[in-house]
Amino acid sequence: MIQTQIKPKEIYRLIDLCNAMLRNQRKLNQHFIEKKEEINATMMSLSHDIRTPLTSLDGYLQLAERSQNSDEKTEYVLKAQSRMKGIITLMDELFLYTKLKNPDYHLELEPVDVIEVLNKRLFTFFDDFSRIGYEPNICMAEAPLFIEGNESALERVCENIVKNYFMHGEGALSIRYEEKQNEVLFHFSNMLKRNQLLNFDKIFTRFYKEDPSRTNQSSGLGLFIVKSLMEKMNGYVQAELKGDQFCISLAFEKSAKENRREQ
Repeated sequence: MIQTQIKPKEIYRLIDLCNAMLRNQRKLNQHFIEKKEEINATMMSLSHDIRTPLTSLDGYLQLAERSQNSDEKTEYVLKAQSRMKGIITLMDELFLYTKLKNPDYHLELEPVDVIEVLNKRLFTFFDDFSRIGYEPNICMAEAPLFIEGNESALERVCENIVKNYFMHGEGALSIRYEEKQNEVLFHFSNMLKRNQLLNFDKIFTRFYKEDPSRTNQSSGLGLFIVKSLMEKMNGYVQAELKGDQFCISLAFEKSAKENRREQ
C-alpha cells in the first residue's frame, strides 16, 4: 500500500483512491489464481475419470480377444460394454454441463404431467431396484398433476437423483409429494451408506465428490445438473439430513392449466 507523510487533503484523497485500486487489483489477481487452480484440478480429475474406465475397457477387450472360452469371452465383452456406457454417460453429462453454463441456453417450458413423467422414469430403474433387493416406497397422486416444466429436463432430474441414491444411499428409497397452493414438492429420501460424509455447502456445486480417491464412476456433476435444470424450470432444489435420512426436495411451480382445473 502507498503511504505518505504529506499533509494536503488532496494528496491523501489521491492515495486513498490508489490504495483502493491496489486492493481491488489484488482481489482480482487472487480470484484469477483460484480460478486457474480450480480449472487445473478439474482437468486432472476429468482426465482421471475418463482414463480409468478407458484403461479397464482396453484391458477387458484384450482379455476377450485372448480367451478361448466362449463364456469367459462373453463376460469380458459385457464388462467392456459396461465401461463404455460409463464413458458415454460421463461425456453426456459434460456436454449438458457446458450447455447449462451458457447464459443464453433456455428450456422450452410447457404444462407437463409431473406424476406421469416421474413414474415413467422410475420404471426404467426396475432392474436396478431388483438387484439391490429394495422396492421404492412411492406416495404420489394418482391423478395428473401439471407443472410448468420441460419433460426431458424433468426426466434427467429424476434420473440423476435416483442414480445418486444407488451410488451413495442404502435401504429403500422413499418418494412422496406435497401439494401447496401454487407449487408442488417431491421429497426423495433414503439412508446414507455407513461413514458417508456430505458437505451440504458444496453438494450442488460442479464436480463435487466427497470421495477423494474418485473410485466410483461419477462425474460429480449429477446434483449440479439437477440444481441447474430446476432453476431453468423456475423451480428449486434443496437437501437436508433428517436424523439418518438424507432428503432431496424438488419444488415446481404449478402450471396455469393446473390452477384452472382446481378452480
